[in-house]
Amino acid sequence: MIESMGGRVDQPLGSGAAALDSTRARPSSGFSVDAARRERPRVLVVDDDLGVLHSLCGILEGAGFEVVPFSAAAEACTCLLREAFDLVVSDLYLDSDLLGYDVAAAARGREPAIPVILLTGRPSFGGAQEAVRSQVSEIVVKPVEPLSLIAACRHAIATARNERRQRRLEAQNRVLASVLPRAIEAKDPTTSGHAERVVCYTDTLAARCHVSESDRAKLRLASLLHDVGKIGIPESILTKRGSLTAEERGVIEEHPEMGRQILEPLEDSEEVRTWVYQHHERWDGQGYPNRLKGDEVALPGRILILAEVYDALAEVRSYKPAWENHRIVEFFRAQAGSHFEPDLAHMVADGLERQGSRFFAAAPGMLF
Repeated sequence: MIESMGGRVDQPLGSGAAALDSTRARPSSGFSVDAARRERPRVLVVDDDLGVLHSLCGILEGAGFEVVPFSAAAEACTCLLREAFDLVVSDLYLDSDLLGYDVAAAARGREPAIPVILLTGRPSFGGAQEAVRSQVSEIVVKPVEPLSLIAACRHAIATARNERRQRRLEAQNRVLASVLPRAIEAKDPTTSGHAERVVCYTDTLAARCHVSESDRAKLRLASLLHDVGKIGIPESILTKRGSLTAEERGVIEEHPEMGRQILEPLEDSEEVRTWVYQHHERWDGQGYPNRLKGDEVALPGRILILAEVYDALAEVRSYKPAWENHRIVEFFRAQAGSHFEPDLAHMVADGLERQGSRFFAAAPGMLF
């Protein structure tokens, strides 16, 4: 007979006895992301029916999960306050004053929130509504089909990890978007607003070229950070009036590589780093730093190349006045097939000829 000690089932259960015995509560100083990195996801299982609890533990342990079982909801909620878990699996109707929704609330109160799967033998419309309000990942109907439960657990854990990763990336991008462009402009005040304008231009072109939303988001970040390498270029060169010497030009041409190195620590942002690194390449292979040619630069990168040049032409720089629209149109027509992808250059030239700068009107809510 299995005995409950303080709500925690500490006796071996089923074929996973050794594994279950190793999952006793360990003190923790708050939630740790280490749980999300374990090879064996850690699952807290709650059911007041010890026979069902025994069965659930056997199913999940057999599928490679580390299981921590409880027969009492209150004890499970207390454990959730001090230990790290990847998932909670709980019966909805427990033999206590607490329901599975209360366990779900405790899991949702963690930072980051722990996903929850509820089990019920009495599914109802009201229960489904409450599950939505409680942000439950899934409701599994009893009797539990083992493969369905395992699939639901894996899906809930994967979804939660992806959401956490996305939130980290978004937070990281917001920091980059607020800090680095201003650091660049502090070195060269004549380029104030350049990065934000290039974001607008690239996103407009990307939308017209049917670039995916995922790549558009990455392109917006690359556009914002494309000149980050200029942090390493002396102000005397960045703000010099008139033409640069060959030596000064060589120094300037180092900034894509510097940008790539600065952005190296970014996780999951290979495309962003690549497009920043390539933003001075040319369609004819005469650009820098690697003399890439044609579609060796991906479409989003080719869009950034053109947008960056457009802003340089349309705005006042230390070495030149702003060009008039008709002159920019002529430039893009002349450079189609040499500096720029032909179709892209002609699209922009035609758009500027018809609409002027309104061709690049920003879509509302476009930025991060």
